[in-house]
Amino acid sequence: MLTLFLPQLLHAVWRARVTGFWPIWIGTTGLAAICVAWAVRTGELPAGWAAREGRKTASHPGDTSHPIWPRTAVPALVVLSLFLLCYIAVTLVWEDFAYYDESGLTLFALAGHYFAPPIWRETGRFFPLGYQEFNLIRHFTSTVVGYHVFPIAQLLVLSCILLVLDDEMSITARAALTALVLTSTGVVYVFTGLLYSDRNLIVWLICMVYCIKRFDRGFSPGWAVAAAVCAQIMIYYKEPAFLLLLTFAASRLVFRSRTLRPTGGLRSLLRHKASRLDLCLCFLGGLFFLYYVAAMLPHLNKQYAEQQAMSLGQVILFYLKLDLLAWFFAAVVLRRFYLIWRRRVEPSQLWDALAFGGLVYFAAYLYLRLAAVYYLAPVDVIAVLYLGRLTFQAWESMHLRTKAAAIALVAVVLVQDVSFSALRLVERKNVIHAKTELASAIKARYSSDTQNPQRLFFPFATPYVIMEFGSYLHYRGVPVEGAPDQPAGANNVKLVSELVANDGPCMDFRSLICHSAGQPERGDLVIVLPDDNASIARTTPYRDGGSVLFSYEPYPPIPDWLRPAIGHLGFALPNSARKEIPDRWLHASVIEWN
Repeated sequence: MLTLFLPQLLHAVWRARVTGFWPIWIGTTGLAAICVAWAVRTGELPAGWAAREGRKTASHPGDTSHPIWPRTAVPALVVLSLFLLCYIAVTLVWEDFAYYDESGLTLFALAGHYFAPPIWRETGRFFPLGYQEFNLIRHFTSTVVGYHVFPIAQLLVLSCILLVLDDEMSITARAALTALVLTSTGVVYVFTGLLYSDRNLIVWLICMVYCIKRFDRGFSPGWAVAAAVCAQIMIYYKEPAFLLLLTFAASRLVFRSRTLRPTGGLRSLLRHKASRLDLCLCFLGGLFFLYYVAAMLPHLNKQYAEQQAMSLGQVILFYLKLDLLAWFFAAVVLRRFYLIWRRRVEPSQLWDALAFGGLVYFAAYLYLRLAAVYYLAPVDVIAVLYLGRLTFQAWESMHLRTKAAAIALVAVVLVQDVSFSALRLVERKNVIHAKTELASAIKARYSSDTQNPQRLFFPFATPYVIMEFGSYLHYRGVPVEGAPDQPAGANNVKLVSELVANDGPCMDFRSLICHSAGQPERGDLVIVLPDDNASIARTTPYRDGGSVLFSYEPYPPIPDWLRPAIGHLGFALPNSARKEIPDRWLHASVIEWN
């Protein structure tokens, strides 16, 4: 009976490997939890562990809790709390569904449609848990504040875990590292936006590390199962995450094998409770890779990576200018690896393994030649925790010159992070606010004459930006040609641009229609968006050729003396191929063409 049923089951799973992701993932997660619980429960404790625990219990009878935080921790916690309140306030101010990629929300989630797991075989993308939280959130709220409650909750959870994760440091040091983590540019990107799977990866990664740390203290099967579940969730949010997990777990096994070699070798290693957990984590990483290959068959491709790829030199230069922390981290980890290999230092099974995983994650993006501000956000989190821990441990024994060098490096990284994070927030908030005001002006103009078709001419925007703005207009109640659930009609607003080659969908993954035209016609509304890559000299003819119905200027105003300092930072802005920020950056207008 089993021999007949098993092939049929495997055949059904194979056919449903894409459309049936949820049953497959839930089944493998449940099976992994059962296997981890059994493997850990039947494993062996380290030699002498029971005796050590007995001595601890005798020394501190009935006390199994962590020591209460001292009063000196109160100022640090108060400052961190104020920092988090400001962080949340900045996240919510001027927010709306008007930023890049949020057409998926305005056209689907907010319209009551289901987000299918992102398994995009035609482009080689496989991150099935991405965006799935919106399938739940849409049942409870349709407001932008409601949608931001989820990342804000993740922010608070992450901060709380970081405060208790490394109890070898003082509360003040942990609070400082938490603030540094949240200030890094990539983390600011993913926690102030909505559609970043990297944020979920970071939260589940830190949860996994916390569970493993608790497991290493008492070898409880419950913490082992929790760690495995966190790892299983984490790797399905971003493709390279499985490399981080594999390297992390394999490094722990290697470090432990060196410790156990004199007392039992391979047999002791395989029967060790912690080793069994690490082997299960390796298995989960390998299973992800097999699932990825199976889902992409019969045509494996890296179309997305190939389309977005830059030259290796460009990628290295990009990350050098953007994220010096990642390079300092890589240098320290490689040095640490050499010292461990030469047996000059004793490795930490948790922290050194995590650092090696972060280094491989960084190397994966260099190998793929992919560059984006938020790609290295998980690496930055690991880097701050790892380098901060090493600095704290070695601070008392450091020479004065070494301390001065460490302080200088922290200052350089902090200045870089604060500069790019501030640029990010100014750009995001003004782009969103400008587009909400533009949409209000366009809606008012449309409402005054719904009988005649309205054309919106975009002289500088790319088809992708036009499509995103058009989807936001549709969400605001302006019917746009080609929008889902929008019947064809003479009163639909048409999107027109000289950068569109042919009439048809603006982008092949959305139904909104763009039309090609070399110049606006009389009565068209000429839309200059805040993120257009155009100078004042290029936009002036359009302002002179019509009547300005609405004009937007950035807030806070950017003084002329500051523009040269931020002009070269344009490479870090999203949706930007520009090398420098134009002189009319973040200005926007609606002009009725005469």
